[in-house]
Amino acid sequence: MTDAEHPTDPLPDLRAGWVLAVPEESKKRRRVWPWLVAAAAVVIVLVVVVVAIVETVVRSTIEAGIASQVRTGLDLPADQPVDVSIAGPLTLQLLTGSLDDLHLASTDVPLGPTTADVDVTLQGVSTGAPHTVGRGVAAVTLDQTQVAALTDSVAQIDIVDLTLQDPAIVVGTELSLFGFGIPVSLSLVPSAASGELVLSPESLQVSGLAVTADGVRDQFGSLADPVLQDWQICVAQYLPAGATLTDASVTGAELVATFDIDGRMLDDAALQQNGTC
Repeated sequence: MTDAEHPTDPLPDLRAGWVLAVPEESKKRRRVWPWLVAAAAVVIVLVVVVVAIVETVVRSTIEAGIASQVRTGLDLPADQPVDVSIAGPLTLQLLTGSLDDLHLASTDVPLGPTTADVDVTLQGVSTGAPHTVGRGVAAVTLDQTQVAALTDSVAQIDIVDLTLQDPAIVVGTELSLFGFGIPVSLSLVPSAASGELVLSPESLQVSGLAVTADGVRDQFGSLADPVLQDWQICVAQYLPAGATLTDASVTGAELVATFDIDGRMLDDAALQQNGTC
């Protein structure tokens, strides 16, 4: 046979498009992944929404429960407003067994002869027994009217007027001399000592003129003793024993008393009872 009778087919041109063409079915299979990504994104969004709903419901329930326990533990009226807030993701904190930052606040809380606004911050609060607190601080704030009611309970002089003038409590009174009332203005600076709020005379004015303590004694004798001595107010008797007064100051038009919270107070009934001085 001759080559002419059996011609040889030419080799395929590798540059031809039909050799490297990918079947249409394969192309379609490769395009499935965008749908998988979209489906995963939807699932993630749904999970986030569910977690957010659970977080909101759990947070609301727990914060309401804490507010109720505070009213019961401190023997507050059932309608006493108590704001509770827990910072950070609550679900994660419950899983770890500790609340990082718990904040409580209430206005017009009964405080002996007066009321006060109370603001408490607790850190590292264990969610399981024993219930402890890593660190706790409370700020008790009184306005001018509330301070006047508190000082009336211990004052040994007749208070004509009282104002808060940073950094002191300024008290107006009268001392009698030969049957005449002499106006005296007394500036008292607050501090804390052994659970007591101490108001110490810093400066005096008699009839508008600045005088020294010795000058007042020379002029009024023993009548000046109630004016010149420290005023001691046992605030511990109005608050749980687990709260210790550490500082007091007049800031602006308010008296702010700061307390350290004993970390055992949540579980210790004795520390929940009113303290003494």
